[in-house]
Amino acid sequence: MFGIGGGVLLVPVLIFIFYGMGMEESVVVYMAIGTALSSIIFSGISSAHSHHSKKCVEWKLVFPLSLGMIVGALIGSRYATSMSSDDLKLIITIFLIAVGGEMLFGYTKLLSSRRKLVSISNTLAPIHGGWIGFLSSILGIGGGSFTTPLMTLAGYNIRQGIGTAAACGVPIALAGAMGYLYFGQTHPNLPTGATGFIFWPAVLGIASASIITARIGSNIAHSISEQILKRLFGVLLVIAAIMVTRS
Repeated sequence: MFGIGGGVLLVPVLIFIFYGMGMEESVVVYMAIGTALSSIIFSGISSAHSHHSKKCVEWKLVFPLSLGMIVGALIGSRYATSMSSDDLKLIITIFLIAVGGEMLFGYTKLLSSRRKLVSISNTLAPIHGGWIGFLSSILGIGGGSFTTPLMTLAGYNIRQGIGTAAACGVPIALAGAMGYLYFGQTHPNLPTGATGFIFWPAVLGIASASIITARIGSNIAHSISEQILKRLFGVLLVIAAIMVTRS
């Protein structure tokens, strides 16, 4: 619905679930991020297809952005797996509150103006993609929380931003998931059913459900006003931040 690939909610929800399952505390946050990224691959494809059918994906930007996103996501996964779980949770919480607050109170007028405040040329796109991929891989998201505002600041409307972010979420999730799988293989406390920091039973369940719900969300996104869409986006991020702090 918001072009964020579901990770913004999946990570805090999975942290709760994995703790409840009795999963080893030292792997919970990494497992939540890696599992969320793996699930986003499937929901992202479905969501991107739905947005594409509504002509809201700027493919001319998706490809150059994706080049940087893939490299950034791989580097980000390596960096994240070397951090402590508490540091990761703090970063995730700060990010969610900051972006959610800005969408609710700061970006509203700025994004509504649709003035072109940044440039996304073929030269700059891989650079933008690099930092988006890096941060998204650390946070376990599809990048929509960065790509959507970037697109709107570049003069595109919110629906074009969401659609393009949904398409860009696939390469971010794929590269990030590969990184968490590879860098987590040697951890001594992996649960049964996991390869690296990816818990496959959860991936299967989430992917199956999200393929359907992603299309529903896309249809909803195209049926309500941009102003309401932005505020819902902000509320969603703040709720997710509260979930992480309580885990």
